Amino acid sequence: MEPTTDGRSRRRLLAALGTGVAGVLAGCSGDNGENPNVADPDGGFDFTVEHPVDEPKEFSDDQMCGVCSMTVTDYPERNGQVAHEDGVGMMCCSPGCLFAYYTEPTHFGGSEADIVGVWVTEFEMQRLIDGYEAVYVLERNEQRADDPMRLDPRPYDDRSTALEYVETYDDLEEDDIITLSEVDTDIARIYRSARLP
Repeated sequence: MEPTTDGRSRRRLLAALGTGVAGVLAGCSGDNGENPNVADPDGGFDFTVEHPVDEPKEFSDDQMCGVCSMTVTDYPERNGQVAHEDGVGMMCCSPGCLFAYYTEPTHFGGSEADIVGVWVTEFEMQRLIDGYEAVYVLERNEQRADDPMRLDPRPYDDRSTALEYVETYDDLEEDDIITLSEVDTDIARIYRSARLP
């Protein structure tokens, strides 16, 4: 880009940089209705994957989270996945996005078939565990968070480890430990309110 005396090239460069930054930020914090990257099969964005249903699928660099459109392999310490009975799956970058998808799968372009498999990355051990057998701490304090989407629940393999986390903080209590069967849209809104209908 050749410099000009009136600064038009500089303004065009700054505008292009601003547009790029805005696009990156939209993946994390944009409103559902205004973010063109949210899963929309009719609009050409179908983030579903074929899923083996009875076991977790390997994560790959071409998979994008159907809730926020971030690449799931960018967050190996947080990602998760959901499998429907018909073999359709959704890969998620984080447990907060997984909660949103779990409660409203068709809103995110997912299958209408029952969800029969869920796997999440355990918070401290960072290994994939069965999401139905896991427990989740409903973390609400962004000051303690280092999460892809600002704030996420904390998945644990067993209740005793979750309780150790809860007992570390005065603002958490045992009632903040739940199972996946207790997750509803209101709980999902704690983490992804702008993404849910």
